[in-house]
Amino acid sequence: MRGISLGEKLVLYVIMLGIVAIAIISTFLFYSAKQALMDRTFDQLTSLRNTKKLQVEEFFMDRRRDITFLSESEDTRKLLRFIQSDRDLSGNSSIKRKEQLISGVRNFMDKFNLLKNHFRSVFILYPAKGKMAGGSFTGRTLVGPIDSIGNLDIKSFPLNEINGRVVIQDECFDSVTKTPIIYFGTGIKKDPGDPVQSAGLLIAELSIDAINQIMLNNDPESGLGQTGETYLVGSDYLLRSSSRFIPNSVLNTRVKTMAAVQAFVTPEGHMITRDYRNIPVLSSYTNLEIPGLKWVILAEIDLSEASIPFLKMRTKTLIISSMITLAFFLLVFIIARRITQPIVRLRDAVINLGKGEYDIRLPITTRDEIGALTEAFNEMVFQIRQKTTELKVERSGRLRSMIDGEEMERQRLSRELHDGIGQALIAVKLRLDSLLYEDSAGMKKSISELKNQFDQIIDEIRRMSNDLMPSVLEAFGIVIALSNLFADTSENTGIKIIFKHTGNFDLLSKTIKTYIYRISQEAINNVVKHAEASEVNVNLLNEENCLKLSVRDNGKGFNPEKVYPEGGNGLYNIRERASLMRGSASIHSAPGQGTEIEIKIPII
Repeated sequence: MRGISLGEKLVLYVIMLGIVAIAIISTFLFYSAKQALMDRTFDQLTSLRNTKKLQVEEFFMDRRRDITFLSESEDTRKLLRFIQSDRDLSGNSSIKRKEQLISGVRNFMDKFNLLKNHFRSVFILYPAKGKMAGGSFTGRTLVGPIDSIGNLDIKSFPLNEINGRVVIQDECFDSVTKTPIIYFGTGIKKDPGDPVQSAGLLIAELSIDAINQIMLNNDPESGLGQTGETYLVGSDYLLRSSSRFIPNSVLNTRVKTMAAVQAFVTPEGHMITRDYRNIPVLSSYTNLEIPGLKWVILAEIDLSEASIPFLKMRTKTLIISSMITLAFFLLVFIIARRITQPIVRLRDAVINLGKGEYDIRLPITTRDEIGALTEAFNEMVFQIRQKTTELKVERSGRLRSMIDGEEMERQRLSRELHDGIGQALIAVKLRLDSLLYEDSAGMKKSISELKNQFDQIIDEIRRMSNDLMPSVLEAFGIVIALSNLFADTSENTGIKIIFKHTGNFDLLSKTIKTYIYRISQEAINNVVKHAEASEVNVNLLNEENCLKLSVRDNGKGFNPEKVYPEGGNGLYNIRERASLMRGSASIHSAPGQGTEIEIKIPII
C-alpha cells in the first residue's frame, strides 16, 4: 500500500491546525457571547426584582402611613370613646346616643373610604374586663369580647407595648373565605399627646390580592417571557405572593431553594439553581426592607427559556464555523498543491537517483525555498555524478594496486622459492647423487653437510611462513610478534629499531592484531627499501579506547604531496588497512627530515 505523501501530510496537518484554531476561536466566542447573554438576563431579572422591591416597600410604607393616619384621626378617637362608654349597641341606647353613634360611624367611614382601595375591613377594639371587645364598622360587625379575627390571635397586638408602632401579622387566613390576609395593627390614644398606653386597637385587613397586583405579571413582553416570575417568600419559606404556576400557593407552597436560603443570608445576588418546582432557573434575589416583616423577593426565569438565544447562536456559530473550515480547506489544498508538486518531483528524482540515474536536472520554477532546494538538488546530482566518476577511477586504481601488490608478492615468493629454497634443494639433490660414489668415511661427512643444508632450508621456510602469517602473533600476542619482527629486520639490515609499548594489548581482537602487524611490517619494509635510515623508533600505545602506532625514522624523507595522493603500494596499503578498521593514517615527512607514520584505530 502507498504511504501518505508529504503533501498529504502537510494538508492534513494544516487542516487539523486550522480546525483546532477555528474550534478554539468559535468556542471562545460562543462562551463569551453565552456569558454576555447570561449576564444580560441576570441584569434584566435584577432590574425587575429591584423595581418590584421598590413597589412592595413603597406599598407597605403607604399602608403604614394610612393606618397611622386613621388611628390618629379625631373621628376614630371619638368613635372609640363612644363605644367604650356605651357598650350596648343592640338597640337599648337612647335615641340621642344612637344618633351620636351613627354620626361617629359616618365620620369614621368617611376617613376609611379614603383607604378602601387597599384595606377591606377595619376593627376598633378596646380592653374590657381583661379581654378585648369592639367591632368592625366597615364590613363584618363583631360585638362583645373578641379573642381572634379569623386565625389572628388578638394577643399578637399587645396593647401595652404597641404605643406609636405599627405591627404586621402576615401568616393569617380569612375565617370565611380562607384567603390569605395581612393584618396591620396600631394603638388608638385618647388624646394625641397622651403619653399613656393606647386606649384601644385599630386593626386593618389587607387582602393578598393587593400584593399580587404588584407581583404577578403574565405579560411575555415584560422581560419575564413565558416562564419568568417574581414572588415573595417569608422567613418560614412559604410564599407570600401567588405563584404563576401553582394556584392557591400563598402560605401553602414551601420555597426552601438555594436562592431563597441565600437571600436571607446575603443582601442580594444571583445564581443558576432549581426553583420550588425543581426546574433549573436563573434566579436573582434580595431581601425587603419592611419593618415588622422578614421577606425576600426573587425574580426567576427557566434556564431552558433563557438558553434559547445562545442555543440559536450556537447553531449559527456551527454553521459559520463549518463554512469557514470548508473555505480554509480549499485554500490550504490549493496552496499545498503548489508547494508539494515541486517536492513530489524532488522525491521522484531522488528515487531515480537512488537507482543510479545521474543524468537528472530538475527545472527551477520558483524563486522561493523550494526553488533553492531544487537548485541545491541539481548541484548535489552534479557533485554525485562527478564523485562517482572519481570513485570509479579510484576504484580502478585501487584494484590495480591490489592486483599489482598481489602480483609483486607472488613474484617475491616465486623468487625466494626459486633462488632460495629451489637452489638449496637442487644442491641437496646433487649432493645425494654424489653419495652413491663415496666410501663410508666420506658418506658420513656428506650426510652431516646435508643435515646442515636441510636445517637452512627449514629456517628459510619458517622465515617465509612468518612473513605470510607469523604463528607467534596468535601464540604470544602482538608485542612479542612485533619484537621478533623488528629484531629479525635489525639483524638482517643493520638498522637500529627501538620498540616501546604502553598499555594492555591482550584483549585486542585477532583482526586488529593482524592489521597492526601488517601495517608495522609494511612501514618497516618502506624504511628498508626507500628511507636509507639508520634508526627507527616504534611506539605502540593503548589508551582511552584508542590504539595508536607511531613509526619514525631518521632517513632522507620525501614530499607527501607528490607521493602520497597518487600512492605507492606500501603507503596505500597502510592507509587502506587503517580505514578498514575505521581508523586514520597520517604521513609526516619532508626531504632530509625523516618520515613519521601515525596510525589511530578506535577500540570499541
